[in-house]
Amino acid sequence: MNEQLKKWGKIIGIIILVFFAFGLWNIIVGGGNSRKINTNSQMEYSVNSPMGMEDASLSSSDSVSMGEVDNGSAKNFSMTEAVSEAPSQDAYQDKKVIKNGSLSLNVKKTDEAVDQITQIASSMGGEVFSTNFYERVKGLRSGTIVVKVPGKDFEKAIAEMKKVATQVINEYTSGQDVTEQYVDLQAQLKNKQAEEQTFVSLLDRSGKLEDVLAVTREISRVRGEIERLQGKIKYLESQTDMATITVSLSEDVELAPVGSGWRPGQVFKQSVQDLVKSMQNFIDNVIRFIIVGLPSLILFLIVLGIVWWVAKKIIARFRR
Repeated sequence: MNEQLKKWGKIIGIIILVFFAFGLWNIIVGGGNSRKINTNSQMEYSVNSPMGMEDASLSSSDSVSMGEVDNGSAKNFSMTEAVSEAPSQDAYQDKKVIKNGSLSLNVKKTDEAVDQITQIASSMGGEVFSTNFYERVKGLRSGTIVVKVPGKDFEKAIAEMKKVATQVINEYTSGQDVTEQYVDLQAQLKNKQAEEQTFVSLLDRSGKLEDVLAVTREISRVRGEIERLQGKIKYLESQTDMATITVSLSEDVELAPVGSGWRPGQVFKQSVQDLVKSMQNFIDNVIRFIIVGLPSLILFLIVLGIVWWVAKKIIARFRR
């Protein structure tokens, strides 16, 4: 009895060792064929940039050297125009804050709640930005509605929308003060506008063609920077003037008639589809094993047999 147990123990141990070695073989052989894909992506967003607008590096002073024509004789001169103004204290009094809020509400009827929230936003000069509703159980609708209201009415709108609910599940509000960024953009804009006026005045005094072209290029460059700054300022103003509120709505669960929402036909179709997918996966795996696994297993057994034969020869030689 003990001899049989030892014999079966050896057989099981050999089988386990073979499977373990075969797994290592697959790792070694398969690892060399795998592709390594390194994807390095950088996505940079700036809160003070309009959607998708590229940031431009803006300098506070620019220099231009050109000849000025005066009474038919050319003079060489260099011009450096820098206009810097420190933001005044009054500029900080009108704070620019981006406000966002979210509410998760239980309501009696989703459609009625949506109408009430829309009316609340409209009465304050706001609007519905987007809606997304679905019906997982027949007769019960859930989803979200996103509205924008004036920033000054943000707290009032939150309070009014909470009255629509039978239960306020979650409430979250946040604010981001961008006053410093806004004032800094305004100061940069004034600098660039003053710089543009300087180049325009130079254009009136330039006489040679190359001087006119040089000044025109500088005016075009400064005008582009002015438009970028104006776009950033406009974007910040749109974010601070209107606050965003996201409201998630769920209907209170009520007793439904027997059979409401029960669709055995759909369950049967889904079950058949799952069965077909399982059979397809099984057949696919069999094909993969025949094409890929079986040749790999044969090659592994050949290598294992060679190693076993070499090991037996070496052991036999040492025993002599």
